[in-house]
Amino acid sequence: MRGGPVDHQGLLARREKLFSPDPRLGWVFRDRWWFLRPFNEAPPQQQNLPEYLARRVSETEQAARRRMSRTLPLSFAAAAILVLFSACEASDAQMSKTPLPVGALILAVIVAAPGVVMTWFAARQRDTARNTYALAHEQTIGSHDTQLRQWQARKQEHEANEHARLNGLPEWGAVPRPTRRLDVFGGTLWSWEALLTTYGSSTLPGQPLLVLDLSRELVTRELAELGQSAWMGVDLQRLPSELASSTLLADLSPQELVDAIVESMHGGTPDAARADRSMDDRILSKICDALGGEITLGRIATALRVLMGEPDTSETLTRDERRRISNELFTVEYRRQAHANLSRIESYIHPLETLGTEPRQRDTTGYLTCIALDSQARNVRSELLTDLIVQWVTHRITASGESTPALVVAGADELARRHLERLSDACERRGVPLTFLFRRLRETSAEMIGGGAVAFMRLGNHEDASRAADFIGRDYRFVLSQITKNIGGNESHTQTDTTGEGDSTTHSTSHSTGTSTNWGTTRSSGVNYSGGEAFGLFPDRSTNRQSGSSRGGGQNTSDTTGTAVSTSRNWSAAYSYAEGTNWSDADTTQRVYEYVVEPVTLQHLPDHALLLVESAPGGGRRLTPVECDPAIITLDRVSTAPLPDPPAPQQAIIGTAAGYGPLAGAPQWATPPTPPTPRAPLPYEPGLPTGYQTGPHPAASPTAAAYGGQPEHDFREPKSSWPDQRKPSSQAPPPPRPRREPPENPPRRQGPPPLFGGKG
Repeated sequence: MRGGPVDHQGLLARREKLFSPDPRLGWVFRDRWWFLRPFNEAPPQQQNLPEYLARRVSETEQAARRRMSRTLPLSFAAAAILVLFSACEASDAQMSKTPLPVGALILAVIVAAPGVVMTWFAARQRDTARNTYALAHEQTIGSHDTQLRQWQARKQEHEANEHARLNGLPEWGAVPRPTRRLDVFGGTLWSWEALLTTYGSSTLPGQPLLVLDLSRELVTRELAELGQSAWMGVDLQRLPSELASSTLLADLSPQELVDAIVESMHGGTPDAARADRSMDDRILSKICDALGGEITLGRIATALRVLMGEPDTSETLTRDERRRISNELFTVEYRRQAHANLSRIESYIHPLETLGTEPRQRDTTGYLTCIALDSQARNVRSELLTDLIVQWVTHRITASGESTPALVVAGADELARRHLERLSDACERRGVPLTFLFRRLRETSAEMIGGGAVAFMRLGNHEDASRAADFIGRDYRFVLSQITKNIGGNESHTQTDTTGEGDSTTHSTSHSTGTSTNWGTTRSSGVNYSGGEAFGLFPDRSTNRQSGSSRGGGQNTSDTTGTAVSTSRNWSAAYSYAEGTNWSDADTTQRVYEYVVEPVTLQHLPDHALLLVESAPGGGRRLTPVECDPAIITLDRVSTAPLPDPPAPQQAIIGTAAGYGPLAGAPQWATPPTPPTPRAPLPYEPGLPTGYQTGPHPAASPTAAAYGGQPEHDFREPKSSWPDQRKPSSQAPPPPRPRREPPENPPRRQGPPPLFGGKG
C-alpha cells in the first residue's frame, strides 16, 4: 500500500465544478468500454501450395523408381549378354591366349548407355521437383510470417487508438432537472442533503434559489456552507430561534398579510366553515386599517387583546390607538358574538408576536435564501410557522412580475393539499422551477403524485414502496453503477469540555507513652589442666570460679499533640475537537447492478440513488436512475453536461488476408486463387460487454440520443416487444450532436439581486 499527500487544491477545484450552469439532479453512469470497437480484420491464413508441385514430385518419384527398378537393370542385362556372346565366339582365341575383342566391350557400353542416361535424367527430374517444392514451401511460410507481423502491428495500433479515444470519453453525465414541477418521495435526511447540494449548486449560477427547509433537521446546511465558500450571498434564517430578526412577512401588504394569516390558520382544517374564515378575515382587516402603516404581528396581537378586554401592559400601541380600537372598531354586541374568533386569532398570533421586532445583524439580501425550522422538538410555534411560511412564499410569487427564484420545499408532508396546489399553480404559471420533497407516500403526498415529474428515493415503509412500484410499473428494470452501490461516507465529530476543581483539609493529633525494665544474674566456673611429667602422670591443675549479678530498669514517656492543616485546590479545563471524513470508491470488474422495480427493491435503494419517472412524448413513462451524490464531481471523466452522443461507428477493417485479396510477397510462380465476394462489414451496435447483458436492449427512445444511443433506464419491456439484435441493423446511426461544454470560468454576480422582482 502506498500513500501520498492529499491534493486539497485539486479537490477544491473539482468541487467548484458543482456551480456549473444548467440545473441537474445528479449523474448517470455509462461505461466507456461499451463503445469499444473491436478489430474486425481476420488474421492472415497460410496459403496452400499448388497441387501441381506435389503432383510433379510424386510423378518424378515414380519415374525415377521405374528407371532404377526396370530400365537400368535391363540395360545392364543386355550388356552382359552381349559380353557373353562375344566371349563364346572368341573361345579359340582364348585358348590361344588372345584378349577379349574390344568391339564387344564397346557394343556392351552402347547397349547399357540409354538405360543409364534415362535413369540419370529421371533422378535429375526428381531432385529438381523436390527442390522446387521445398523452395515454394519456404517462400509460403516466410510470406505468412510477414503478413502475420503486419496484422499484429495493425491490431496493436487499432487497440491503442481505441484506448486513447475511450479515455477521452466521459463516464458520468448530468441528468437535467425537469422543466415542470418535480415531486420527490422517500429518502433519508442524508440523501435529501446530497440532493439539495447537487441541485442547488447547479441552479445558483443561473438564478436565485429559495429553500424552505421544513424537515427540522437543517438539511440545507451543506448547501449553505458550500455557497458561502463560493462567495455567494447566503441568507440562512432559523426559525423560531431567530424569529425576532427574521424578515418573514416584512414585504407583504396589509391585505396579503391578512390572507396569509387566515389561510395558515385554517390550513389543517379543509372543512372549515366559510363563516369562520370570513369573520376572521373581517376582524383582521379592520384591525390592520386601524393600525395604519406600521403593521406587525405584535401590534395585531395587542389589538386583539384590547378588543377582548384582556389586560395588556405592552407599549406597542399608543393610547389613542387603544381607545379607537376598543370604542370605534366594533360594537359591544359584535365583540360579544365574535369573542371565540378573537380568542382563536389571538392564540394563533401570540407565539409569533416577536416576528421581525429586531433588526438583522447581517445583510438580509441573499442569492441563496434558506428558511429552516430549528432542530428541536415539535411545538406549536414551529407548526404555525410551517403554514405561514408557505403562504408567504405563495403571495410573493403571485405578486412578483420579474425575477423569481427557483423554489424547493423540503418536508411538505404536513402541508394542506390545497395550499400545495395553489403554490404549484402559481409557480407553473410564472415559470418558477418547483421541487417538493416528501418523506412518505400517503395522504396529501399520495394525492399530489403525478402533477409533474416524479422521483423516488428509498421508501422504508412497505405500503409506500408498494404504491411507488404500482405507479412506476413492475415490469421495468433499472441499472445502478457499482460506485453508487459501494460508496460510503463516514463523518465523526467529537467535542470534549472538561472542568475540575477540588479542596482538601487535614487535621492530625498523636500521643505515645512507654516503660522499660531489665535485670539479670551471671555465674561462671571452670577447671584447666596443662603440662605434666613423663607420660602425663602428674599434670598441673588450676581452678577458676566467678559469680556476678546485675539489675536495672528504665521508663520513657512521650506525649505529642499537634494539628496539621493542608489545603489543596486544582482546576483543569480541556477542550478537544476532532473531525474525520473518509470516502471510498470501490471499482471492480462488474460495473453495474440491474434491479427490477419491486417494493423490496425500493425499500433497499442506496442513499444517493434516485429513480426519475417522466412522461414520454409518445406516451408511457421513461425511467432514469440518477445518482445524486455530490462527491461524484471529484471523480475522473465526469461531465457537468448530459452525455454526448457516442462517436459514429467505423467500417470494419478489410485486410488482405486469405480470401480477401492477393497476398503481398507471394511467389511469382504461384497461381493466385480467385477471390470470393467480400463479406459486408459487421454492423456495430453499442451494448454491454459479454457477461453484462442477459437480454436485448429495447429500442432507443427519441431522448436516448442524449445518452449515447442507450436507453437512460435500461429497463426491459414485455418480451413480445423485444427487438431481435441478432439481425443486422439497416438504419444509419444518427449524426453526432455537438457537445456543449460548460464555460471554464462562469461569470460570478457582483452582488445578489433581490429575491423576488417588482410587483406586477
